[in-house]
Amino acid sequence: MTRTHTLLQVTVEGGATVTTVAALATFLVATVLAVLVTYRFLRGYVRSRSKPILLLAVGMFLLAPAPMFIRLVAGNVLAVAPPVRVLSTTTVEAAGLLVILGVIYWGGR
Repeated sequence: MTRTHTLLQVTVEGGATVTTVAALATFLVATVLAVLVTYRFLRGYVRSRSKPILLLAVGMFLLAPAPMFIRLVAGNVLAVAPPVRVLSTTTVEAAGLLVILGVIYWGGR
């Protein structure tokens, strides 16, 4: 009985390896930038204790970093079907947009 262990296996579908690496690098940069923007909102909240700033931080987190983390985790779990991944990320993004819109329209109340 022979066992082989693969530490990291990447398959490329629909494009060259360079395209895949560029897409992965862009995804990681976008994730880092989204986390940094959310962090800046949180720092603004800590300084001002303004509820709208906190809600903007929550909305921003739901709009960008949370769906990116969901894509990253769900994309590596075989038990999660693609429609479930798409529905979960879209729902979280929509919730983030609703929170941000709520701040824009009713933030001072």
